Amino acid sequence: MHISTPVDRALAAPPTRDKHPNAILSKRLARWRRHGAEIAYISLKACGFLGTCWLMAFGLPLLFFLAISGGNLDVLFWQVDNLAARWIAAGEARKLAFSQMIQIVLISSTTLIAMWRLPAFLADVTGNTAHQDNAQ
Repeated sequence: MHISTPVDRALAAPPTRDKHPNAILSKRLARWRRHGAEIAYISLKACGFLGTCWLMAFGLPLLFFLAISGGNLDVLFWQVDNLAARWIAAGEARKLAFSQMIQIVLISSTTLIAMWRLPAFLADVTGNTAHQDNAQ
């Protein structure tokens, strides 16, 4: 199935040599559409990249608790219960300090994950396959 839109036909049309204002305008519109499409593509890829980095950073505490519990869910929930009980019993100053520490850890881990994944993201966006070939 081959679908050809008016925009595809306009871009595939042979260049005209006339200086007709409509021809110049259509070239400019085609160029702006192409730039708009590239900006939309990069924006969507960047949002997906940042979203997955955040999800990975939020998954790290779960991975940590699973690792120290040895994969036993009973021990995992005992640890979560212990953390929740200590949170309820803590004063406002300790809650604030713990919240700030968690924020720093999450932002730092997200930054490190993003730095680790950035070369693959840039290779994907630019269409450069040299990085992907080296990774395999």
